[in-house]
Amino acid sequence: MTYSYQRRKRRGGRGLMTLLILLLPAALVILPTSMLLIAGLIPTIVAIIVDRDTEKSAALTVGAMNLCGVAPFIVQLWQQGHTVTLAMRMLTTPHTWLVMFGAAALGWLMYFFIPQIVVAVASLRAQSKIKELEERRALLIADWGTEIMARPDADKAEPAGLMDNLGENDEKRS
Repeated sequence: MTYSYQRRKRRGGRGLMTLLILLLPAALVILPTSMLLIAGLIPTIVAIIVDRDTEKSAALTVGAMNLCGVAPFIVQLWQQGHTVTLAMRMLTTPHTWLVMFGAAALGWLMYFFIPQIVVAVASLRAQSKIKELEERRALLIADWGTEIMARPDADKAEPAGLMDNLGENDEKRS
């Protein structure tokens, strides 16, 4: 381990400790809200621990959706009196847990499936563009003949798929 890495690691530990010391009194002042947040954001805490990515994209996705699931109950808590009793009543209701953890589950689904959907759409668009370019090339060859295909590097092979429809286009033209 290098000296700068060790120093940054120690400084980060002190920063976390300072943050905890500052947040603890605030958490006690708003104890009912803190109770709901800590209990409701358990999936986010797990995502932070499990996510090995440096950008923490899983933790961000799960955390955002999880916070959306916790927020209505915090608002309800604030509107109905902000008491520890009310917070405990909310935490003993299965509906509360279903909404909070269900939102986190949607975050996990988004994290796993949206990248796959994006790749599939990009692949379909690329295949469509290739097909369009091959059709345009076939039309040019049909209009101008194969002489336009003369290349300075005649020893290089033609890319696969570009000459597949050439014979069919000659038959259609005659």
